[in-house]
Amino acid sequence: WLTRLWENLLKYDLLSVPEAVVFVSEATLSKDAKHRTSRMKSMRGKSKPPETGYYFINAQQLGLRAKKLSDENSSPVMAVLFRDADGTHSAPGQLWQTKWESMLYGFEAAEFEFGVPMLPKPKSEAWLICATKHRNHSYANLEKISGNDNSPHSAKDQLDAALGRHHSAAELADWCQANPVDWIQLNTMPSFRAFYDRFQEVVLGLRQ
Repeated sequence: WLTRLWENLLKYDLLSVPEAVVFVSEATLSKDAKHRTSRMKSMRGKSKPPETGYYFINAQQLGLRAKKLSDENSSPVMAVLFRDADGTHSAPGQLWQTKWESMLYGFEAAEFEFGVPMLPKPKSEAWLICATKHRNHSYANLEKISGNDNSPHSAKDQLDAALGRHHSAAELADWCQANPVDWIQLNTMPSFRAFYDRFQEVVLGLRQ
């Protein structure tokens, strides 16, 4: 989806350009964090739930890597941090917002201005389910699906049902090359809309 969004702007596929897209694993970010002093406590503040520190540190370390990559290549870089929110019905309603803000604060702590949080609520399966829909109305209720894979009617089970069978990660990636046709339905989901708007904001900053 990210390469499709960029292709609409650049008129070519970023994946066709060697080293234009760099993947950084969660394990790598965690390893980076162990070798650097984190400002998590001062940036997160006493009012923030402690679990949001994970999102802050991930964003901070990704931002630092992006800055280094940009300096080495004398080229602007967008850093997109993907994490599932994994919300549950028992979680506070504002928890997604605090996690989102923690990611923004993490990029800010790295002094990196082109960071984009990608935080599906409750998880990416909800976005994928929405991508199977074709009716033009709000799909915000999909964000209320349980993020627990063991729950009845979990997001994973509903995605399998929507696609007709279980798809592997590779099959889902292939499916996403053509689906959705546009972003209208997905933009009715607040978590996707937040990502989409931030993506557009950063693109504008990179082009200035």
